[in-house]
Amino acid sequence: MKFPLPPAAALVACALSACVLAQPVNAQDAAPAAERAALPYDLSSAPLADTLSQISLRSGQTISAGAELVTGRQAAPVRGVLTAEAAARQALAGTGLELVVTRNGVLTVRPVPAAGAVTALEPVVVTASGMIPPSEGTGSYTMPESSSAMRMRLTMRETPQSVSVITRQQMDDQGIVSVARALEQTPGITVVQDNSEGYSFYSRGFQLENFQFDGLPSLSSDGGNVRDNYSITNTVIYDRVEILKGATGLVNGAGYPSGVVNFIRKRPTQEFQGSLSAGAGSWDRFRSEVDLGGPLSENGKVRGRVVGAAETRGSFMDYARGKEYVGYGILEADLTARTKASIGVDYQQNRNNGTTNTHLPSLFSEGSPVTFSRSTNPADKWAWRNQDTTRVFADIEHKLDNGWKFKLAAAHRNYSSRELISGMSGALVDVDTHSIDHGFYAGGASRFNTDSRENTVDFQASGPYSLFGRQHELVLGYSAARTHSQSNRYDGETDLLIDDAFNWRNNAAEPGSYEWWLTHNVLVNQKILYGATVLRPADRLALILGGRLTDYSWSLDGRLGNGRSTHYASSVDNKFIPYAGITYDLDSWNTLYASYTDVFKPQAYNFDAGNRQLDPLTGKSYEIGAKGEYLDGRLNASIALFQLKQDNVAEPDPSGASTPTGGTAYIAIPGVTTRGVELEVSGEVMPGWQVNAGYTYSRSRDRDGKRVSATQPEHLFKVATAYRLPGDWHRLTVGANLHWQSGTYFTQEVESSDHRFTQDSFGVLGLMAGYDFSKDLRLTVNLNNVLDKHYYSGMGNYNSVFYGAPRNVFAQLRYKF
Repeated sequence: MKFPLPPAAALVACALSACVLAQPVNAQDAAPAAERAALPYDLSSAPLADTLSQISLRSGQTISAGAELVTGRQAAPVRGVLTAEAAARQALAGTGLELVVTRNGVLTVRPVPAAGAVTALEPVVVTASGMIPPSEGTGSYTMPESSSAMRMRLTMRETPQSVSVITRQQMDDQGIVSVARALEQTPGITVVQDNSEGYSFYSRGFQLENFQFDGLPSLSSDGGNVRDNYSITNTVIYDRVEILKGATGLVNGAGYPSGVVNFIRKRPTQEFQGSLSAGAGSWDRFRSEVDLGGPLSENGKVRGRVVGAAETRGSFMDYARGKEYVGYGILEADLTARTKASIGVDYQQNRNNGTTNTHLPSLFSEGSPVTFSRSTNPADKWAWRNQDTTRVFADIEHKLDNGWKFKLAAAHRNYSSRELISGMSGALVDVDTHSIDHGFYAGGASRFNTDSRENTVDFQASGPYSLFGRQHELVLGYSAARTHSQSNRYDGETDLLIDDAFNWRNNAAEPGSYEWWLTHNVLVNQKILYGATVLRPADRLALILGGRLTDYSWSLDGRLGNGRSTHYASSVDNKFIPYAGITYDLDSWNTLYASYTDVFKPQAYNFDAGNRQLDPLTGKSYEIGAKGEYLDGRLNASIALFQLKQDNVAEPDPSGASTPTGGTAYIAIPGVTTRGVELEVSGEVMPGWQVNAGYTYSRSRDRDGKRVSATQPEHLFKVATAYRLPGDWHRLTVGANLHWQSGTYFTQEVESSDHRFTQDSFGVLGLMAGYDFSKDLRLTVNLNNVLDKHYYSGMGNYNSVFYGAPRNVFAQLRYKF
């Protein structure tokens, strides 16, 4: 079927300089099935409906089958570089079904005729695009559906907010093994490096602080010396990472303004499959992975999967080294034909030496900028940080004949951090002597022992209902979470001053002993009732109405070595966060949408320089836009206009002041307005060519017109792409990724006057190449920062700066079986 390039796609294409895609898309879409290019498939045995859905999604070819034929049947594995017809024939092997091609090129599934029987083709029902498949094995840089916005399955077009996805294929192509790297390639998201292991993430100018695992929110206990470091999460165990951008009134207990990150774990497979990989790269980086999954019973009703990874690495920074170990296991069982249960655990261990708390000082004592070499490490040689995270999770799901589904999910998280912090401070470098203060505080090194325990439970019911002769959808749920964290600080004496910050050699005296100085206990409780409905008053129109009723409490109790004690608390009862959205389908490919929700973020853990808690962040979020879904769902495009109006926006105190306990001091900014636009395109633009790209403009100003969140760029462009060459070169895939952002700055008070540290606009380019020695053996090489650009990957944390990594390479060999 031919169609002109739709309006939403045209807008995105212009922004991405990709208008030339219109003609190839039309030509490919009109081609008959027999002439379509062969594509790579790597699909394990699965329910036949799922496999046919993935083949249809991947190839763009319609596959027709009666629901009564595919229900209850198991597909054979599909592997190799195949046409859609060949892939479907592999899937049907041993099922008692066969594939025929009608005169108009439609692939049709029917029973294998009995010997001597004469059959005629009957009308069939198209069902090939029925279920959400995992991204694994599709080769795609997009997903047809998501539940991250509404806690119910909706296509991207049906979701009245911006949603981005980093799929398994993109992670494998681009060498992504951490959440920081995944979000670095996510359109509209900026990643700020806070220290040698920690990152902060920002969407539309504000920090992303909400994280989910398989849709289950994780309740952070930030406060005092407690910091839950989600940014170290390794992505080897995940099928994809979904990012909802904008206020999150429905998916989290409070309506945060920036968005939510949802990690979707890999699931067991119906047939045994596995992979082994080994890789090596710059700065003595070595990595190995193992992934095994399949049935654990003869009838396949019990399945399992295990994933493991180990990595050791050096760094472009002096004296910095690290180790990382990841383990994951899950069991899944069909208790009945309509009841499924799963239980699993994942564990991650990080061991790092030469670790920083802040990073390099940014200014001399008279206010001019300081420049260090990229290899400079501000930490003492003997500084270190060890982190362990364990998550145990379980769920049970039951489906009724009428389409309703009930799900109970629970999770437990243990987080442990042990660290020794000392090094060059974030103070000013003396312009005459080049000396600077040393220590976590002046003349002191500090050890922190932090332990967090989180328990979460969620129950939800969802399904269709009829009203006024039309069918609608409803989801209702209850969620409760409790997190308790304790952090103990121990101080020891070290050098008070570094005589020359540029010739220091990280050789300060290590303390001989440490004495207890401070204990912080943080307790967070949250209870939520939530509900949403999708009303369909007309064929093309959908209304989404919902909200959350939240009880939230946070408390911090502190004990100090001088005998003092402190207590801070904040609570919110029966806080209702409304949500409203509307979508209207212009045609079969394009949808207009709009949405509204309140912004409400408790921030009792942010203190000003006088140790007073900041009031909650409040506001309103509006978004309108258009979305398009093309080539049978293989390509998604969108444009969004958004506005946020907020009060009590927390910003680091420009004076550089700290709280009495040494934490960052904040000020609350009233009347902040953020306006912007996002354009995004993801998926297969033509056979073999995958793209995930986007442009974002976001402008935040206070009521006086002053820029807010100036460390975040106002213009951001990202693209990641991979292209499998056709014909005799089909074993080779080439690709690239590009990150460009406009200038940023932060302001520091020096001698009673403000001095601005500025970074101009910059771009960072990466290249990749992959080669299939066989259908099972593949080599992937990633070259990062190809042009060796000097830039800062972090600015402003304690008025320090962090250099981005220089040019580096990583090669990985993967064998699948």
